[in-house]
Amino acid sequence: MPERFFSRYGIVVRTLCAFFILCCLLSVPARAEEVESGTLPADVEAGLEGLLASVPRQGPVPDPAGYAAVLDFVFRPAAETATARPGKTEQGFGAFTRDTIKAPLARILRYCYDPDIPAEAVYPSALRRGFWLPGSDLLKQRVALWDKMAEKGEPVVLRGAEFEEITPDSFSGCYYSYKLDRLLILTRHQGRAVLISVSRQQAPSTVGRKGAIVGDDRNWEYVYSPVTGSTMRGLGWVSTYMYDSSTIAVFYEETPGGNTTGYALFKWVKAGWSNLNVVKRSHILAGSTRFLSGFKQVLESDKLPPAEELATLGRNLRRTPETELRKALATYSEHLMQLGEKDSVLSGSDFWSILKDAGYAETLSRDELVSVHIKNYMKRKLGKPGIDG
Repeated sequence: MPERFFSRYGIVVRTLCAFFILCCLLSVPARAEEVESGTLPADVEAGLEGLLASVPRQGPVPDPAGYAAVLDFVFRPAAETATARPGKTEQGFGAFTRDTIKAPLARILRYCYDPDIPAEAVYPSALRRGFWLPGSDLLKQRVALWDKMAEKGEPVVLRGAEFEEITPDSFSGCYYSYKLDRLLILTRHQGRAVLISVSRQQAPSTVGRKGAIVGDDRNWEYVYSPVTGSTMRGLGWVSTYMYDSSTIAVFYEETPGGNTTGYALFKWVKAGWSNLNVVKRSHILAGSTRFLSGFKQVLESDKLPPAEELATLGRNLRRTPETELRKALATYSEHLMQLGEKDSVLSGSDFWSILKDAGYAETLSRDELVSVHIKNYMKRKLGKPGIDG
């Protein structure tokens, strides 16, 4: 009887047990959070909905009158928006955060929206890889947004699609890849230049695979295993997905022509397994803080290489023979193996199988090799510790 029961109902039992374990680990008072409502003004919520509806290429033309309320809101003093939270959507609970970046908006546009600059060079704590897909306006029109921000005509509206593969989540250790649609609006509001970036995930991500943060997360060192699952105890077997996500990010001049940029983020994420969404607002906020930390370390650094240098690096690495890319990571793979011998996560079978015999580089695809070289290059340039020797 017990054998037949667990054979027949084992998947259900494991799923229920896993959900119970995860709820305990997250300390999720699920019913309490379910009754939470948004605190944003109705016109701001409507403006956000209008922006999200405009993301697909076949979507409606973004209405400046509609998103003006959103810009008015993010322009308010930070203290007035400290407790703001978007309402719940089909993707689950949303979160709002804001910050100041000590760099002019033109610099941010130059590094973030030149398709020749590898995304992982600019977003090292968030992305393993990222690039615009064929047919995107930035690739076809080659619009230099940083040169257009001073213009006072009609808003510049660009659409496209991107591929992203994220770094391992700091909680579960999972990493995912997915495609998303993106809308960019460069405009002016209250005399200041503004860039609105809106994205919506096209479909559920690839299944979550086991990744590991090596040492201090602020040093952007990660190992990617091909094994499905999580590094959390008791949940190593679980198949998780990012089912859906949306982001509305606003970059704006804090003062016209000033040297600081205001940043505001509205974000929704639905992720989990068996179509269960286990993401809380606190997780979205933690992920946003992690993303922004790495982003600011790059854009605020006085050691940041010139934009054209990074664009040239990206082009050159994409042309370098794969055998050369792999060979150049021999020392890196050796040092990673030495670290793995002493690390409780990396010494486990899922990771040791790709680290032993200094073989990590042998497990990587061409694009993944390029990504490692770009991260190592950025760490050297910005004066961060690396393991590549």
